[in-house]
Amino acid sequence: MTLLALELNDAGLILARIAAGGESEILAESPGFALLEGNTVLTGVTAAARARQRPLFAHSTFWRELGVTPLPRPTATVQTTADVAFTHLSDLLKPLSSGTERMVIAVPAGYSRDQLGILIGMANEVGVPLVGLVDAGLAASSLEAAPRRVLHLDLELHRAALTVLEHQGDGEGLRRSHFELQPRLGWLSLQQAWIEAIAETFVRRTRFDPLHQAVTEQALVDLLPGWLAALKDAEAVDAEMIFGGQTHRVELARKQMIDAVRGKYSDLLRLVQSARPAGEAVELRLGQRLADLPGAIEQFAALRDCELKVLPRGAAARGALLHAPHIERPADALTLVYRLPVPFAAGAGLVNAPGETLAVEHRPTHVLFAGRAWPITAEPLKLGWAVPEGQRRLTVPAGAPGVSRVHCTLVRHDGVTTLEDHSTYGTFVNDERVKGTTVLRVGDRLRLGAPGVQLELIQLVNEHGTPSV
Repeated sequence: MTLLALELNDAGLILARIAAGGESEILAESPGFALLEGNTVLTGVTAAARARQRPLFAHSTFWRELGVTPLPRPTATVQTTADVAFTHLSDLLKPLSSGTERMVIAVPAGYSRDQLGILIGMANEVGVPLVGLVDAGLAASSLEAAPRRVLHLDLELHRAALTVLEHQGDGEGLRRSHFELQPRLGWLSLQQAWIEAIAETFVRRTRFDPLHQAVTEQALVDLLPGWLAALKDAEAVDAEMIFGGQTHRVELARKQMIDAVRGKYSDLLRLVQSARPAGEAVELRLGQRLADLPGAIEQFAALRDCELKVLPRGAAARGALLHAPHIERPADALTLVYRLPVPFAAGAGLVNAPGETLAVEHRPTHVLFAGRAWPITAEPLKLGWAVPEGQRRLTVPAGAPGVSRVHCTLVRHDGVTTLEDHSTYGTFVNDERVKGTTVLRVGDRLRLGAPGVQLELIQLVNEHGTPSV
C-alpha cells in the first residue's frame, strides 16, 4: 500500500508520498479556503481565488476551529466547520486515491482531543485509512540531527506557531517540550498589511485604487505572491494591474514591503526570544513559507546565539514519511506522537558561558539606567529595589512590577561582563529570559521583571571612539 503524508497547515495543506527513487515528493498543495454558494462548495485554490469577491460566503478558519458548531450560513449539505473541512480533505485526496493508500497526518499544535477525534473520523470517511498522527513542528524538525534545543517557527493562515523541541542526547530522541500560538501573526495578517501598502502606492502614484472594487482587490491578492517572491532578493519590482482597459504600473521597493510588516516581524522575533533562556544556544528552523518573505531571513539572522536553518517545502509531511515506522499505530490505538528518534547533534550547548572571549568592542563597561551610568567592575554590582547596605548597588524604584529586592548581579572579570539572576519573576536580556548566568555584550537591553524596568549595557570610549577598556 502507498503511504501518504498530509501536512495540516491551513496556509497550504501539503500532501506527499515516497517516490520510486526513495525520496519524498509533493503531490498537491491546497490553501485552507472554502466558498459556499448555494449547494456548491469550492475549496482550496479555487475558493481562495474568489474569497475577496464573495466575503460573506468565504471560510478560512474551519481547520483551526474544527468542530461541530453550526456555521452562520449553512447549506443543505454543509452545516458545520467539520463538514467544510471534510469537503476540503475529500477534494484534496480523491484525485490521488486508488483505494490502496493509507495516511499519516502532521497535526499543527493546539488541536484538542475532540478535534483529533473528528480528524480521525474524517480521514477514514474519505476512504484513506489514517494510520498515524504526529506533531507538525516535531515532524518538520526531524529531517536532520538536532542539538539540545530546537525552535520551529511557521505561519498558518491566522496565527504563527512556535514549537520548542528538546534533545537530551540520551537515545530518547527529539521531543516536543511546549508550543506558543500567536494569533493575528499569520499569513493573512501579513498579506493584509502588504495589500494596503501596495494599494496606497497605486493611489498615490496613479490615482488607481485597487481596493475600491472587489474584483481588483482579488486581483491584487492574486498578484501579491509573485511580487513577494521577486522581492525576496531584488531591490524593486515593477507591479502592473489592468482595469477597465487601462494598465496601471508602479514600482514596489523591497524596503517598502519590509517596512509594511516590520512591526509584525518584530512580534515574531519577540515570540522566539520569549521561548528560550538568554545565553543558551538554539537552532531556529523556519518553515519555507516564512523564510521566503522579503526581509524575514535578515530579521531572524540578527538573533544572538541562534543558528538559522530554512526547512524545505513540505518539511512536516516529509518528516512524517521519514519516521512513519515510529508514527504508525493500530486503528484502535491512534495517538499523537510527540517524540521521534532524531540523531543528536553533538557539540551544541551554552555559548554565552562565563569565560567566553569577546572582541574588545563588544565588552560593556557600564550599565545605563535613568540617564546615569554605573561602572561594572570585579566587585559585584547588585540591582534591585532593596539591596542591603554595604554592597555595591543600583537601586531601582520600589514597586516596579516583577522586580525583586535583590534582582540580579553584574560583575566584570578579565573584560567579560556576566549577569546572574536571583529574581522571582525573571531577568530578560533582549527579551530572552536569563537562565542562571549569561555573558553580556555592548548594546544588550536588560529588563528586570514584567513589565519591570529597562537598562542598557554600554561601553565608554576615548576621544577617538576606540574602547577605553
